[in-house]
Amino acid sequence: MHEAEEILKYRFNDRRLLQKALTHSSVTNSSSPGNDYERLEFLGDAVLELVTREFLLTEFPDESEGVLTRRKIRIVQKGNLSEHGIRLGFDRLAHVGRSFVNSGGALESMTADIVESLIGAIYIDSGLQSAREFIVREILKQSDDSGPLSDARSELQEYCQAEGLKLPEYSLTGRSGPDHDPVFTITVSIEGEYAGRGTGPTRRAACGKAAEKALKKLERTV
Repeated sequence: MHEAEEILKYRFNDRRLLQKALTHSSVTNSSSPGNDYERLEFLGDAVLELVTREFLLTEFPDESEGVLTRRKIRIVQKGNLSEHGIRLGFDRLAHVGRSFVNSGGALESMTADIVESLIGAIYIDSGLQSAREFIVREILKQSDDSGPLSDARSELQEYCQAEGLKLPEYSLTGRSGPDHDPVFTITVSIEGEYAGRGTGPTRRAACGKAAEKALKKLERTV
């Protein structure tokens, strides 16, 4: 917990909150909710949304609501949170049980959840300002905002919405390479039908490649 506080640059008044924020449900009894990070994650998700929207309104005063929404989605999506959590080392500090499946996808999902649970824990421990300082410093100012806002995943989602289709579903179908240089394979389906496959060094990158393949396929069939 001391290492976690050093990373967070925040010292807890109630360290039990920090312990919960780092504890995966595989450790606890499922009939006793509240002993793992899930409830804190629920709160942290809302705090992250609020601070991100507040930050974007200040940073981009001339942008439309639609553009701000796309920026917000890019920041709060699980892939981005996971990358920051792994960069900070929260994946190493997580307390997991023997039933936890340490696959690439499970580890990324858990690390993203822990980022949100830590935000929730800080919020409960000392309020919004402390949570805001961590979010701005380690997520908002560290997120890559250099890519095009109209990315392939957004375009594919907008296409499905315009056509009255269910939203695309992405699934991890492969992982290879060493832990320090992994390659993920993601398959995207639309209405239960295969639409495309992509690979990349992160799940987010692989999802983007899969969406690109799906868009090209749709262009040929329209």
